[in-house]
Amino acid sequence: MYNPRWPYKFCVYDTNLDENGIPMTDSNGDPLMTRYLVDSERRRLTEKDGKHLTVPKGPMQLERVICDSRGNPTFHADGTFVTEVVEEMPWGYRTSTGGIKDSGEVFRTDFKISCPMMLTHLEEGTILNLTDATHTFVGIVKKMTTYNWGTNIWLDRQGNDRGPEQ
Repeated sequence: MYNPRWPYKFCVYDTNLDENGIPMTDSNGDPLMTRYLVDSERRRLTEKDGKHLTVPKGPMQLERVICDSRGNPTFHADGTFVTEVVEEMPWGYRTSTGGIKDSGEVFRTDFKISCPMMLTHLEEGTILNLTDATHTFVGIVKKMTTYNWGTNIWLDRQGNDRGPEQ
């Protein structure tokens, strides 16, 4: 269902880092990205050595809270959220920040976006592949906070605008 508060879509990727913590790239200079696999309870699957099971070049699976027709979160009888697993999330621009202060913490970002309530936590450095009305581009997560009506993500815009993923 279309919601004018969140008119666009994004996918989430984690980069493959080398031993120095620098994102690895392919022959075109694009970051090598990974999708994590989750079980039916949305926990990341791991191998015997503790490494997460992944599928290269695909978006991460995200846990999103399902809302009713008024936009309120829905709950199971035991009080837990009713959720779904998705590979893309709707989003909308909130502000071009330049610098922000949130909960006493001051940091600099390019802008903030908003999306429906999301339970999957995005770590700093996670890659978002964002598509708005005119183009697709990459953003790097600086901070994520989930509130009772949705999730705010502060990010830095990365590199040049790119067309849709092939």
